[in-house]
Amino acid sequence: MFFKKKKKQNTNYIKSSDKIIIKQLETDEDSVILDLADKLIDGAPLILNFDLLNVDAANKVIAFFSGVVYTLKGNIETINETVFLFANEEAFLDGSLKRFLENL
Repeated sequence: MFFKKKKKQNTNYIKSSDKIIIKQLETDEDSVILDLADKLIDGAPLILNFDLLNVDAANKVIAFFSGVVYTLKGNIETINETVFLFANEEAFLDGSLKRFLENL
């Protein structure tokens, strides 16, 4: 009698909360913002702190990332008045981001 080998499940699974990039924004320069947007598009959730930016610069960056998140069908979570989490739709599927936010 012949038996098929069982496929091993991937035990190297990386939770979304393990990929979070936390950044204190000091500038609204396009090169910095585009680099972060690329990381978000590649699946890394971003926690961005806007404390050091003036209101106009912070609003510009938030508007840009809102568009990126909209395109990815993701979500934006407010952590506090100047700190936000930006993530694509898939990042919320495993529940690790929700648990991360609950533990803040």
